[in-house]
Amino acid sequence: MAIVIEEERKPVNWFALAIIAIVLLVVFFGSYFLFFKKPELIEVVVPTELKEVSRISQLSFDPEGIMSSPAFQSFRKYTDAVPRTQTPGRDNPFAFPQSQ
Repeated sequence: MAIVIEEERKPVNWFALAIIAIVLLVVFFGSYFLFFKKPELIEVVVPTELKEVSRISQLSFDPEGIMSSPAFQSFRKYTDAVPRTQTPGRDNPFAFPQSQ
């Protein structure tokens, strides 16, 4: 007579297995839609207002004529200051700030 000794089997963790399957499905379908699926093209009918833009873009622009026009000359100058741009940050970012 033989004695059969079996090892005790651990139960399968179905919750962890389901989470891993869901994550793999999301990665698979996400990569499919991101890399392989061709996007559907949206057909847009150009409104008539945009057709007018093409005519406006062909107009010539003369800045000297505008600057010398009486309407532009009638504007008042409120300040003589010229706007300046400053560089952000310090000259040496590794230097410690000087205490004053």
